[in-house]
Formats: sequence, structure tokens, C-alpha cells
Amino acid sequence: MKIDITGRHIEVTPALREFAEERLRKLEKLLIGPLEAHVVLGISKHRHTAEVQVKSKTVTLAGAEETDDLYASIREVADKLERQALRHKQKVREHKQKHGPRDPEVAAQIGAQASAAEGEPIAEELEAPRILNSQRYRLKPMSAEDAILELEATAEDLLMFRESTTDRINVVYRQKDGNFGLIDPEF
Repeated sequence: MKIDITGRHIEVTPALREFAEERLRKLEKLLIGPLEAHVVLGISKHRHTAEVQVKSKTVTLAGAEETDDLYASIREVADKLERQALRHKQKVREHKQKHGPRDPEVAAQIGAQASAAEGEPIAEELEAPRILNSQRYRLKPMSAEDAILELEATAEDLLMFRESTTDRINVVYRQKDGNFGLIDPEF
């Protein structure tokens, strides 16, 4: 695990560095792949803050705590990150149990082995995809610029809206490079 520790208005002592590294090492057991952690320790008047961001192969965890003692702040933020890591690990485990392997051939082999073990006939075809989540949207009349502003204010990846000038349904979506795309269907 690579840990960078930065001090704001404080000199990071070896004891602080060792304590922070010891508390964050517990995350190595919970997260997959190599970990990178960035710790920012700060003191301002009577407030001692610890901000930590941990990046792994599958997830980025972040937390901040503020107390009267710097060691307590580090301990609390490390506990918070440990809870986040446990929730992530549980979510991954439930997803794998619910959906099985991603490769259809592997899923078919596992299904065939399970049904053969139970004495059932082997099904040749996999189950067809289903709709698992459905949402209803109230389409607000707005311009594409207004839709982009509203999308920037949320954590969503897309926004469906009714174009105010043409009264057509459009979609604005966030691209991986940080730009936005517009889907304007033709009828």
C-alpha cells in the first residue's frame, strides 16, 4: 500500500505517520488490488482534521473527520473508511451471487453442473434478460444548456428533458472525458 501523508499547518511526526499507516493497513484485507492512500492532516485553532482518500482497483473511498485530537481524527476516519470498504465488499458479493459470472459460457457451464448435480435436465439456452429497475421521469421543458446545468448539479449520468422550442424529447448525458452529449431523436 502506498501512503502519502501531507500536513497543513503541522509537521507530520514519525509517530503520526506510523499511526496513520497502521490504521489504514486494515483496508488492504478488504479491498482488491494495490491501494493508494492520500492523507491530509491539519490543525486550525482547536480543530484537528484528518482527510483520507483511498483508491483501489475497484473503488475510491474518501472520508474526513474533525475532533479535538489528531489521533482521534485519524482513528475515526479510518473506521469510517473500513465501514465503506465492508459495504463495498458486501455489495460486490451480493452482485456476484445474484448475477453470477459475467461470461455466458462460464454461466452455462456452472448452471449445467448444478442442474446435473441435482438430477435435473440441462437447459440448452440461458434465460433472456429482464428489466430489473424502472423509473418514471417528469419531463421538464428546458433548453439543452439548462439541461446541462441541471445535470452538472447532480451525480446522475443522464437527464431526459423536453426541448422547450421544439417540444421534442431529448437526452443529455455525461461522457467519460467530462464533456456532455446530446441525443435528439428524429421522428
